[in-house]
Amino acid sequence: MTTISLTVKGMHCKSCTMLVKEALEDIGASAVAIALDEKRQMGKVTFEYSGEKQNAISAIEKEGYKIE
Repeated sequence: MTTISLTVKGMHCKSCTMLVKEALEDIGASAVAIALDEKRQMGKVTFEYSGEKQNAISAIEKEGYKIE
């Protein structure tokens, strides 16, 4: 597995972190950690994933967030 870190724009609350975490876990990611910056409406998402990075990006974007 590879460790991937992404900056996700549009995250502003704990529900956002739950949505992103569940989206990543649904595609097989593990050890998902999210550092939320509510003021900047961003989250630093780090996780372990053996698939293509673009698949993880797509899963997050399907939830309505943007990758910086």
